[in-house]
Amino acid sequence: MIKLLLYIWQLPQNLLGLLVILFTGAHKTVISEWVASKWPPFGVSLGNYIIFGGAGGSVDSLKHEQGHQKQSKYLGPLYLLIIGLPSALGNLWDRLFHKKWIKAKRIAWYYKQPWEAWADKLGGVKR
Repeated sequence: MIKLLLYIWQLPQNLLGLLVILFTGAHKTVISEWVASKWPPFGVSLGNYIIFGGAGGSVDSLKHEQGHQKQSKYLGPLYLLIIGLPSALGNLWDRLFHKKWIKAKRIAWYYKQPWEAWADKLGGVKR
């Protein structure tokens, strides 16, 4: 019953996650996370679903996305507005305007954003 209530609490991101899985041809891995083989190499957490593109993510990437899952549980239907949208826009901003930066500087900038730093903290990622 608790799992059902939690799924409903996160319904907007769970539905979006299912749509992403459907349109990317994602499949479950042994660790019960999702892998979307058609995506570019980045990860996204949408409710119960963590979706990685390409070959998947590192251990820190998985922990970071698990941190976003915790945010989703805390924020419920507000998650997409408070975390998802700023995260997606930050990722887009970085890809468009930081192309000439070295990778380490780009990573540092991205993960200093409050919503990303919080996900790292919740997932136990040390940067």
